[in-house]
Amino acid sequence: MQTKFLLILISSILFLSSMGQTVKLPPGFPDRSPNLDVLPGFKTPPKGYGEVSFYWWLGDTLTKERIISQLDQLKDRSITGLQINYCHTDKGGATYGLTYPSQPALFSEKWWELFQWFLKEAQKRDMSVSLSDYTLGAAGQGWYVDEMLNENPQLHGSKLEAKQFDVAGNQEFKTTLPSDIFNAAAYPVVDGNLQTSGKIDLIQFISNSELKWKAPSGSWKVIVVYKTTVKTSFDPMNPLSGPKTIEKFFQRFEDRCPGESGKGLNFFFSDELQFGIRGFLWNDQFAGEFKKRKGYDILPELPHLFADLGTTSYKIRMDYNDVMVSLSESGFFKPLYDWHTSRGMLFGCDHGGRGRDVTEFGDYFRTQRWMSGPGNDQPLLRRDIIKNKVASSIAHLYERPRTWLEGFYGSGWGTSSEEVADATFANFAMGQNLLSLHGLYYTTHGSMWEWAAPDNH
Repeated sequence: MQTKFLLILISSILFLSSMGQTVKLPPGFPDRSPNLDVLPGFKTPPKGYGEVSFYWWLGDTLTKERIISQLDQLKDRSITGLQINYCHTDKGGATYGLTYPSQPALFSEKWWELFQWFLKEAQKRDMSVSLSDYTLGAAGQGWYVDEMLNENPQLHGSKLEAKQFDVAGNQEFKTTLPSDIFNAAAYPVVDGNLQTSGKIDLIQFISNSELKWKAPSGSWKVIVVYKTTVKTSFDPMNPLSGPKTIEKFFQRFEDRCPGESGKGLNFFFSDELQFGIRGFLWNDQFAGEFKKRKGYDILPELPHLFADLGTTSYKIRMDYNDVMVSLSESGFFKPLYDWHTSRGMLFGCDHGGRGRDVTEFGDYFRTQRWMSGPGNDQPLLRRDIIKNKVASSIAHLYERPRTWLEGFYGSGWGTSSEEVADATFANFAMGQNLLSLHGLYYTTHGSMWEWAAPDNH
């Protein structure tokens, strides 16, 4: 239904543009009309084109009086959005320390009341608001991902692993194995190469988690493939992963602020996405989905993922990765993109290795295309062309509206406006077109608290 809505929306925009009529676009989305005069927009940027500040609600107790004072100072300063952020402590947590506590406590009723009030006050000053998932969006951090996992244990991430053994011929081989064995086989080794002809299926020799097998003459490689579950992870291939993330995080903001999606609440930013698991991801649906998409059974071929068994191994690995990424797209990435885009909301990110690892999430380009603002950070006034061009290329290839720059944390209290302007222009020349300055502190707590100084505001 959402896909149909998007197609109708896009078709309507194209039709009206061709008729020469004015189309009201969501804030921050570009007008792609072929006859658009861009100069007025550069002179006076339209709504949605301005800096998005990371607003750290930490340190002293949050009060409306202090927030109002700060909003009044930020008003008319070309700031289009204020993103509430929470940092982490150095204790607890599976990914990093637990979220720094605040008053009122995050997601308490008093916090929601403050957020609803904050949205209205920011809106009066032509600014939208949001909350970053930084420190919140990973398993083991005590927030909505753990809530998802507790209610839906099947969302825990699992992956395939392998044990490999060199076995001499005419020997009795015995070893204890983990549970959830999917494949166990012995391959003849000739001149250092594994041979698929002469392969022996060893499943029949496993009993009570123990493998006992008398090897024939020659040299052998035993490969056992099994599944392991990582409790502090969640599975992006599961068709529930995207809908449950929406339900437990994004939808709660829409429910608490009805009618504000695409207005006072018009963006979200996903920071340092981590599923808590990497490798050959697996779930109960994978084998069936693989056979449906590729036409053959993956289970007998699993050793190819872990050992070179001839040129067929390359095809099997490519097929596996294609299915894994496709399921991750349909299970997690695309539902989040559709939820935001159908509401006229931007969805930006600073994810993982920022494109330096093309295999991240299985395929960095394919998965990150499901961001309306693919992006990256540039700490310390840097201008890393690789990170910038990866994000920019995704935006160009898939016609995403924005390329999101998070800058320039950690450059220190001595950072000058001249240096920030220089770094911003350099990164924009490399393809960025939306700036989030990392430093906007509610307080420095009597000069005793900071988070990657400076405060650029």
